[in-house]
Amino acid sequence: MLQDFLKKVAYHFGFSLRRMRGVKTRQSDGRQGRFGDDGASLFQAIHAVDPYQGFPYEEIPFDGQGWGSDSPAFGELVEKTKPRLIIEVGTWKGGSALEMAAHANRLHLSETRILCVDTWLGALEMWGDQTDAERFQSLRLKHGYPQLYYQFLANVCHRGMQQRIIPFPLPSVTAAQWLSLRGVRAGLIYVDGSHEEEDVFSDLTDYWDLLAPGGILFGDDYSWTGVKMAVNRFAAIHRIPLEHLHDKWLLKRRA
Repeated sequence: MLQDFLKKVAYHFGFSLRRMRGVKTRQSDGRQGRFGDDGASLFQAIHAVDPYQGFPYEEIPFDGQGWGSDSPAFGELVEKTKPRLIIEVGTWKGGSALEMAAHANRLHLSETRILCVDTWLGALEMWGDQTDAERFQSLRLKHGYPQLYYQFLANVCHRGMQQRIIPFPLPSVTAAQWLSLRGVRAGLIYVDGSHEEEDVFSDLTDYWDLLAPGGILFGDDYSWTGVKMAVNRFAAIHRIPLEHLHDKWLLKRRA
């Protein structure tokens, strides 16, 4: 009973007990790697084999369908922060990641990498209407299992961004734990996963801790009730000024 009460109090004030649990990991040399914002080393740590190597992307036409991925906010934020590492939580077909990668190219940010965290299984609203071509049918079910990840890989390859974009096919909470254990910090983090309030609040809690000093955590879909409630609650609890840039909301960490 006492433990349940303490958990409720901790969650109410925005703490995640998950991150307080010891998780054992093992590297080949017996030590746990620490990567900071080194995206190139991070790519190698996540993927023992390059996921783009030998992928027959020519068989899958480019499909840039998405929502808000052409926002001018992306270019302005990449230019402002000039991050070595960008984390995107919720990727879909990769539209926003490709947009940020293009701006990194434009700005000659040769070291910038974008880590895309997604299960590529679809959010709640993607499974609501089987006739919805933009959502449900984009999952491209094969024997009942989504193939969206391969569309994402193909899009990255069609745009030649394999060296910039790192896929990380995990639930956002698991990916955050993995990144936290390895000391990863990003200068720019884009949260655009679930639209359910508690899911969004969990992502904000987990990924705020991965934000480098002076970095910016931002997101989409503030018009969604669940997103707005989670963002407002998180900002109020942590006393962080909530800002807006074009169609995105922003939370800035002090330098």
